[in-house]
Amino acid sequence: MVSQRRAARDLCLFLAAFFVVWTLRATWFYAVDESIASPTLRAAYSDLLKFLLWVLPAAAFARWLRTTSPVKYLGLSLVPSLRSGWLCLAVTAIFLVAVALFEVIIGRKSFSGASLLSLSPALVLLQLVISPLFEEILFRGLIMKEVMTLLPAPLANALTSLLFMGVHLPYWLSHGGLTQMVMANAVGVFLFSVVACWLYARTASVWPPTLAHMVNNLLSSMLVASRA
Repeated sequence: MVSQRRAARDLCLFLAAFFVVWTLRATWFYAVDESIASPTLRAAYSDLLKFLLWVLPAAAFARWLRTTSPVKYLGLSLVPSLRSGWLCLAVTAIFLVAVALFEVIIGRKSFSGASLLSLSPALVLLQLVISPLFEEILFRGLIMKEVMTLLPAPLANALTSLLFMGVHLPYWLSHGGLTQMVMANAVGVFLFSVVACWLYARTASVWPPTLAHMVNNLLSSMLVASRA
């Protein structure tokens, strides 16, 4: 059994190393992504880096620091019960409907399938399926799980959501600065993470937040700014 002090130390060192490496990737080394002309190859390269920098370190953390099966520890082997599954689907649906209504009424956006239909099946798989899964393995499967051993669930949720929001900021700030859109996106990512963390805390499985993440990304790809 790992002591709380050691668990906190392990997690802090892991997060510090991860955020340094990911910040460098999302800023100075993002020129590599921009040099790739094919959107599909660019997405494949991005997912490969997420696998190397998000998933493999999470698996190594579980294997060598927690001496257990990564598949089990990261919540990949657990399927929620039928009752929990339906509850998770209901919560996810309520959240996504609220997001859609807000974007349409307040954000003055409309639904369009044109941008989604223009994507190749490979690009849809990379952006809307694989990328969300990799992100959930790290942030819900490992980070939320670890923080829940140190803090009460609501505080663990808030901290994990702040970290999830924070991991997006280096790219946004380096490519667009601190704009109103960046701040709005940051709030949106934080709120989504709160829901995803709740789904994980409810089930101890990475699959409900992964499904919510996939559908959330699908919804985002279909909401476009309305023409004046």
